[in-house]
Amino acid sequence: MKMLLPPNWDVAGPGNEELCAKFDKLNYRAGGSYLPYRLFSPVKNTGPVPLVIYLHGADAAGDDNGLQLSMHDIGTLLARDIFQKRHPCYIMAPQYGEMRHWSMPEIRDALWGLIENMLKEHDDIDRGRGTLRALKEHTDFFAASICICGATGSWEIDRLLEVPIWLVHAKDDNIVKASYRTSERTEPANLGSHDIYEWYLKAKDEAEGPVSEMRYTEYPEGFMEKEYGVNPHCSWVAVSDLKSMDMWEWMFAKRLGGA
Repeated sequence: MKMLLPPNWDVAGPGNEELCAKFDKLNYRAGGSYLPYRLFSPVKNTGPVPLVIYLHGADAAGDDNGLQLSMHDIGTLLARDIFQKRHPCYIMAPQYGEMRHWSMPEIRDALWGLIENMLKEHDDIDRGRGTLRALKEHTDFFAASICICGATGSWEIDRLLEVPIWLVHAKDDNIVKASYRTSERTEPANLGSHDIYEWYLKAKDEAEGPVSEMRYTEYPEGFMEKEYGVNPHCSWVAVSDLKSMDMWEWMFAKRLGGA
């Protein structure tokens, strides 16, 4: 069953089809695990390059191994020449099937198996999913993360202090809310980006040792509709705008165990 999309949903722009064609169509199989994925490989470099993992949203679920890139511009953004000249990198974009999600154990296992397989097959990857869950479970792998309109439960949330994260959310997003706190529910089961950042500021002040950096960009009510003509959930549109280059420069500046 496909996600029912509102009429003001984002669609890919001109040139995205050509960028999609730069990604190989591949499948990962190991034991009982299976995960289709697309892979962009940079031109040959003299040194190691990062592996960027792009995890799509529910609107791109399927078995065509295509929607995760063709649905929006955000998945192919870093394959543009303007980015590859500055920051050459591998871009891996897996796809889960309908009625599934990144937090399902079998999908998580397949994703991590795919990542480990990538490291074995490509010795030029600099070793430095949902995104927030992957960060909690593998804090020693990721150098940094940009998390767009994300949410997570409070379990093991302290682990988010170990990885640099830039959270992005629209204040009026009603599909995944920026905040789940209400006057009746001050400790909700789910935490949106605003909730996570508020928790981070408090945890940072109370921490006995150093913690990783966390940034938060919240687009005000009406911004996504006024600026881009799209549903407020589609905050990836603003992130893929070249005006947001500072986010990507921040991400590529991060190194494991470093800045």
